[in-house]
Order: sequence, then C-alpha cells, then structure tokens
Amino acid sequence: MWESGTINPALEILDQGIHDHPHALTLRKLRGDILSASRGPGEAVQAYETVLADTPTALDVRWAKWSVLTRSGQGKESIDELARIAEIDAQNPLVHLRLAQELRKLDRLEESLESYQQAMELAPGMLGWRLSLARARFDVLDYEGAEADVQYVLHNAPPVHRWSSRPKICFHKSMAPLSIEADASTRF
Repeated sequence: MWESGTINPALEILDQGIHDHPHALTLRKLRGDILSASRGPGEAVQAYETVLADTPTALDVRWAKWSVLTRSGQGKESIDELARIAEIDAQNPLVHLRLAQELRKLDRLEESLESYQQAMELAPGMLGWRLSLARARFDVLDYEGAEADVQYVLHNAPPVHRWSSRPKICFHKSMAPLSIEADASTRF
C-alpha cells in the first residue's frame, strides 16, 4: 500500500498493529518513516519523539529523527539531536566527526574543535580527519596545534608515486584503452 501511494490505509493498518503490539519499536519507527516520506517533517518528528519517550537510546530512531530535522533545515534542532546520539554512541568516531562538521557550519567553532578532538581520540589514524582537526584549531587561533597536526599528517602520509613523465595511452579504434605505457623509471 505504501509503495503504491495509498498512505492513509497503510497508516491505519500500521496504527492497528501498534495498538495490538504497543511495545513493537519497529512498527512505531516505521510510522515515523512513512510520515517523513509522505507528510511534513513535523508529524514525522512527533512520531519519532513518541518512540523516544519510551526508548530514549534507540539509535536508529534518533538517526531517523536527525535526518528529518536536517532535511527540513532545522539546524539547531538537528545538532541537538546529533549531540544526543554522540552521548549514547560515544565510542563511534563518525558521530563525533559529523557533529564537528555540523557545529562548524553554524560557527560554533570551540564546540566543533572538541568534537573533532573526540573523533581523533577514537580514530587517530584517520589523516584526513586530522587535517580537519588542524583547520578547527586554526579557526580558534591555536596555530601551534594546527601546525602540529599538519606536520603529523605530512610525516605519516603514505608515499606518493608520481609519473616521471606523462604516460602514453594507446587506444584501440573502439576508443577503449589497450595499454598504458610509461618510461622505465616509473614505479607503480
């Protein structure tokens, strides 16, 4: 029903299922998902909040709510939701990275730096993230810290193999490459 665009009967059936199984988190989340796809974000957020009132640590519901808030342009509310996700899923570096990026968009630079630092503590080998941390340090005028992070990346980045000369690409008449030739000093 939902796929065919008949939303109201689908919601009625789902509501009956929720009534019969009031603790079925999946059904209650599905209601929010359907509302987010078919109606305004307000109804979807309200449906997700109803689920979260009973199960505040349901990460899939929190992520769904965050997604609706983000898509509907509710920046502050989406950041607040992302911060709650970071509290629940504190060992997930991607949550802290995303929170840092979103905070930076709103010029909340000190908070953004803290989130970048948390992400780097959890995933120290992510060199691209360390460059973002360097930028965050630079934004709050921590030039020494920014330089140290850049130096860390330069020191730990894998070596880059460059072409010593331009490669020659030989094409077949079908325009599909047959081979790529480079001079003998080129290493791959």
